[in-house]
Amino acid sequence: MTAVDAVEIRKAPEPELDPEGAILHVEACGICGTDARTFFNGDPKAPAPWILGHEPVGILEQVGPNAVLPPGVKKGDRVFLGSILTCGRCHWCMDGFQNLCDQHLLYGYEPFPGAYAEYATVPPIAMKNLIPLPPDLPSDVATIADPFACALNGIEMLDVNIGDSVVILGSGPIGCWQAMMARDRGAKRVFLTDVNQQRLEIALKAVGSFVDEAWVAAEDNGVAQALEATGGKGPERVCVAAPSKKAQQAALQMASKRARIVYFAGLPKHDPVSPLDMNELHYKELAILGAYGATHRQYRITMDYLERRRKELAAVVTHRFPLDQIGEAFATIRSGSGLKVVIVP
Repeated sequence: MTAVDAVEIRKAPEPELDPEGAILHVEACGICGTDARTFFNGDPKAPAPWILGHEPVGILEQVGPNAVLPPGVKKGDRVFLGSILTCGRCHWCMDGFQNLCDQHLLYGYEPFPGAYAEYATVPPIAMKNLIPLPPDLPSDVATIADPFACALNGIEMLDVNIGDSVVILGSGPIGCWQAMMARDRGAKRVFLTDVNQQRLEIALKAVGSFVDEAWVAAEDNGVAQALEATGGKGPERVCVAAPSKKAQQAALQMASKRARIVYFAGLPKHDPVSPLDMNELHYKELAILGAYGATHRQYRITMDYLERRRKELAAVVTHRFPLDQIGEAFATIRSGSGLKVVIVP
């Protein structure tokens, strides 16, 4: 990234091997919603020129002489690299909530350049995030591991129960995977909505078998449609999987009394304040929660899910681009003509 909404392909210096780190030969790197938001809006933690990319899969080409590898990982292995970099010592890390680490960093942001490259460094703090991949799992599908683990965190926070009606606002990759998981957790009915007809149709081609009904949100942002679909009661569970203030407000309006709502998607850092009707919260006794990132436990669960639901998960990867077409990849995301977009260097 050379500036906001601008990208160039350049020859970079060979990455230097940290004695306690490693060098990853990148086989694939997904474009995360966070990367897209940074590319389109900028981020002070990605000062241009900067290499983004924090969903990498590749081969451990080099390992530093003092590096500590996780159990089951060795030089030459194909690995996935979890993006949430944590200290491992603070209260939150010790309690298993590594995503809330007091000192957490994100791979692909200062001070660690990302993996939209042929080779990428694995800093010492990231070594514990290396997870070995099944030999036959395609690298483009394996990039799903990072965002899927984050989607899993949102679903666990949503706490879907058997018999619940679930509305997911946003039919991007996260919304697709959460629809799948909501069904697996016993939801009675799963509804998927979006403001983009094209994106919704693409999503239904991938995960339509998990969805009971889907709609393009009307002028009220889908509130009346959600109420109609649930017999006027409203859904017991609502997940906002889109970075939209209007969707956040609509979630409050459509939710049933005593419903649980999860705001999964973050807003642009330059405009993060959302106007919400707190009377909806008060009089309906709603629970509103946030969900961010993923824990090591959720990464491990994701690897098992990838094995069991490989075909369904692979359907969400709609586009693959070589590194020299990364500009086109971001344009595809902006247009809404694809779901998960992966760079294959």
